[in-house]
Amino acid sequence: MINFIVMKIAEIGLFIAKRRKALKVNQRELASLCGVSEHALCNLERGGGNPTMRLVDSVADALGLELKLVVKDMEAT
Repeated sequence: MINFIVMKIAEIGLFIAKRRKALKVNQRELASLCGVSEHALCNLERGGGNPTMRLVDSVADALGLELKLVVKDMEAT
């Protein structure tokens, strides 16, 4: 059986903020590493706006994370 976690944008933002803090990187440094604005990163971490996949993937990659898509278990929904 495959285990996976379904996360909403707000949960992804919290996860990213926790990972960034665990790595002792501030928002300005991470934004610079990703080539995104500090404002966009802040919005992502707060679960606000409608972030692009490119933004989420770039931030995840800089934090040593990867995004995965999986097929939903249609019976569970």
